[in-house]
Amino acid sequence: MYQYLLFDADNTLLNFDLAEQEALHSTLIHTPLGYSDDIFQLYHTINELQWKRLERGETTRERLRTERFIQLYETLGYSLDSSGAEAVAKAFLEHMSEQSALMDGALETVAVLAKKYALYIVTNATAWVQKKRMARTPLAPYFQKVYISHDMGCAKPERIFFDKVLTDIGDNRRESYLVIGDSLSSDVAGARGAGLDSCYFDPKGIGCGSESPKWTIHALPQLLDIL
Repeated sequence: MYQYLLFDADNTLLNFDLAEQEALHSTLIHTPLGYSDDIFQLYHTINELQWKRLERGETTRERLRTERFIQLYETLGYSLDSSGAEAVAKAFLEHMSEQSALMDGALETVAVLAKKYALYIVTNATAWVQKKRMARTPLAPYFQKVYISHDMGCAKPERIFFDKVLTDIGDNRRESYLVIGDSLSSDVAGARGAGLDSCYFDPKGIGCGSESPKWTIHALPQLLDIL
């Protein structure tokens, strides 16, 4: 039934949680703020909320990249002006671009699926960071193209993001596509809004809430039982 598989990148194929932790450690360890697991958890929460705001159109990518650090510093009782926030944000993205750890089973699963389907990546990310991360992995040969919101001028879950992807691929038969990702608000809701089927990747057992993906998997190799 499907011909095209549209994979999210972070926390679907690439281990974003680990990358974020390593990059934040490298960024903060030599600053007055320092680094600890508690600081990482606080940053992680702030960052997730900022990305949800971006998905809802309540902020911009440029504001997000610095405001998450301003908020982190302020919450911990430190001040960070705009130039300081820009320096921290730049360092963090540089360290993020060096992170390329994969999710368990990602390479093996993709290698099998690429024999039968055309594979693409659809990701909300800073373009140069995501491109460098992908280039460091062994995944690239299996994917036809990587679609990055930063390059496209729109982001998941906007319908226009998926419309642009389908137009570029050259096949607007929506029944031919399956979106695979770990985000209910970005991947699953975005697919639904664009008239596409979705497979929710839920390794932490969070559940689907009010969303109704066509499938839910808890490990990437389970895709091979579905497709």
